[in-house]
Formats: sequence, structure tokens, C-alpha cells
Amino acid sequence: MGDAVPDINRGDSLPWQVKDRFRELEVQLAIFGHHLSAHLGMRPVDLQCLNLVHRHGSISIGALARQMHLPPPTTTGIVDRLASTGWVARERSDGDRRTVMVRGLADRLPELFGSLVPLGEELDAALAGLDEDAQQAIAFFLDSATRATSRATGLLDDS
Repeated sequence: MGDAVPDINRGDSLPWQVKDRFRELEVQLAIFGHHLSAHLGMRPVDLQCLNLVHRHGSISIGALARQMHLPPPTTTGIVDRLASTGWVARERSDGDRRTVMVRGLADRLPELFGSLVPLGEELDAALAGLDEDAQQAIAFFLDSATRATSRATGLLDDS
């Protein structure tokens, strides 16, 4: 027989507990993103795309496709939906007129941010109870987890 499948639902070490809570956070973020995107009248992948656009201010469709690990035609379709509903605008790059840049539009941001206020307030309250070293440790872990997750996504793309 092959290797035994590890029981990912049991563990007592601190690293296991941290990874278990990360798994739970991933589940809750996916559920929240699903409900938030439905509330805003878009697909979850559209919300992820919009988030990346706003984080970058302006980004090419090619760079957006790479960050989302999606083919450029799929990313173009997402941008089409976001543009048709007033979330983003397309512009030609100043440096290379062949490159299409995507930027977020401010008109609908109050609708998005208004939905995020309760979550933001709870996160602010949780962080307020921690000293600066603890907050830096959390930021470090989240940065590391983000990079690891992105690399793992890339490995799935390659297989």
C-alpha cells in the first residue's frame, strides 16, 4: 500500500495549530469573498481581480493575468465584466500604446468599502490588543504565507 494519508484535523504542536488556523482563515475568506461578490453583483474571481487592480493602482492585463494565474483571454473577459459595470477602466499605456492598462474607478468604491467596514473594525479591535512585536510577527507570517501560497499555485499551474 501507499503512504498513509496524514490526519490534517489533529495535531498539538504550535506550528500545526498555526497552519490549522490558516486553513480555517482560507475557508472563511473564500466564503466571505463568495458572499461579498454576490452582494456586489459579480463573480468571486471578478472581486479578486478588482482587489488586485486597486492594490496596484494601474496594471496591465498581462501582469494581472500572471498574478491571478489565469490565461490572458480569461483575464480580459473578467476585465470586460468589471468595465461594463463601472468598476474599472481600460487605458493605453503611456510607454507602450499596445499595452492595455486597467485602473479602478472610484465611483463604486463606497459600495465596496461600506461592505468591508464591519470586518475592518473587528480586525482593528483584534490588532489593538496586540503589541507591536506581535503585530510584526503576524505581518511576517502573512507575508510568508502569501508567498508560499503563490508558489504552490504556480506548481499546480505547471502540473
